[in-house]
Amino acid sequence: MKVAYKYDEKLLELMETANGDDFEFSITLLNSELKKSMIKVREFFEENKVITDIHYYIHPNNRYQVIVRKDFYNEFIIQLFRQQLLKEIIWT
Repeated sequence: MKVAYKYDEKLLELMETANGDDFEFSITLLNSELKKSMIKVREFFEENKVITDIHYYIHPNNRYQVIVRKDFYNEFIIQLFRQQLLKEIIWT
């Protein structure tokens, strides 16, 4: 099952690429207020006991690089949606 999602391009830029068995997301926040939402996504994954679920890197200018393990892909997408970084999720 494939997942598609929509987001407000006025608020963020999001690029997803395959990275071996993982997925790499490059997220640039165009609105600094969204930093709180990205922090909440990170905190969600820090609370579980799995160390390798996501690798989260912060870059200058509100840019984030997140490498997501394949088996945590759906949960990562759901967390982006829960924090209102995504507007819509569609399973096709």
